[in-house]
Amino acid sequence: MRRVLLVGALAAILCSPIPAPASDPTPAPPPALDDLPSAKPKDVARLLRKVRQRHGEDAVVVQTHLLLNAMQKGAVLATGVRVERVEETLGKRWLRIVLETGFVFDDSTRDRVRRAQILWATIMEPTLARLEDGLQVEQADGMLVEMQSYHRPYRSADELRASIHAPGAAEATHFYVASVDLDEVVRGHRTLRALLADAHTTIDGQVLSVRPPRDDEVLPPGPE
Repeated sequence: MRRVLLVGALAAILCSPIPAPASDPTPAPPPALDDLPSAKPKDVARLLRKVRQRHGEDAVVVQTHLLLNAMQKGAVLATGVRVERVEETLGKRWLRIVLETGFVFDDSTRDRVRRAQILWATIMEPTLARLEDGLQVEQADGMLVEMQSYHRPYRSADELRASIHAPGAAEATHFYVASVDLDEVVRGHRTLRALLADAHTTIDGQVLSVRPPRDDEVLPPGPE
């Protein structure tokens, strides 16, 4: 097996969202499957096996770490992740993975470009860093990761928690990552941060040109 997965990470292949406590803006990932009330090791193992058989080990790695990074980097709502299907667009075949990030962005200080930068730097980049040998997906040229989030103005995390039932407008950010581009990263010809500039990115269907944030510039979703 090319990579070792943490036991807690196996929870990522559950298709139902994992609720994040409203009182804690940065929920910690579960240390074990038994800590997830809806997770049964037998069910998790079965779903893991299905994803691995259909799409390969890298799909499991990506799915797992997308969820864990979202939970660790600012989720305040339910988080969840699922592998859907291989679809064709832009002249390539992409494995579609949908992530409910649980993020609520402060849109008075984080515009569309900044929100895409944050999602890439906090969730996508550390996930891709797990693919030390590049990306290999069965019957696909890369992956399309749809990140679902919300945005509204708020001045503090306390204010957000007090009105968490109204997270604001929903938003879907799509990152298209080709296997050949990750090969360039593996060979040292570019960095994962710089890859954002060349990745096809859309928000709610609108193509967006996003420059990479500075290496020391990783912002939280809100003002705190």
